[in-house]
Amino acid sequence: MADSCDKGGKINYKKREMKMNAQRYLLLLVFAGLFLGLPSCKTKYKAMLTSEEGINFKVTSLAQAKQLAKGENKPLFVFAHASWCPTCKHMEHEVLNQKALGDVYNKDVVNVAIGIDSPDGRELNTQFPIRATPTLFFFNPDGSVVRKIEGYDAAGDLLLVENQLKH
Repeated sequence: MADSCDKGGKINYKKREMKMNAQRYLLLLVFAGLFLGLPSCKTKYKAMLTSEEGINFKVTSLAQAKQLAKGENKPLFVFAHASWCPTCKHMEHEVLNQKALGDVYNKDVVNVAIGIDSPDGRELNTQFPIRATPTLFFFNPDGSVVRKIEGYDAAGDLLLVENQLKH
């Protein structure tokens, strides 16, 4: 009988030891993931404000952009984005850098990119609630909103919107 207890005790001890080793391994993986992942959280994403062929955005406040649009008698395009928004990044790199858009928007429209977490972005959100990122605002030269598009939009759609702004 003593032999069967010893075997059971050894088996239970080995099971506990294996369980503790698995927990230690899991804990090590969690800490390694955190250690390797945290530096990427510290990196600030900066919007692509200029491109060789696409839309070139001015760095200015919303109020200054509206004044500029009024002074030049051009519509105003505001790209409201966020540093943490993957859809914004996708749109910047796949849509807003297209030559067809740059040819039209850089010539006929005042283009401004505003981070929604910035003071100007919060002001914009107060005036015109932003429910999704990116949000694209189109203003007449007088400052009135013509159109608001929430979320990703294709280059062809943006060309149509710009054409409607002319009329």
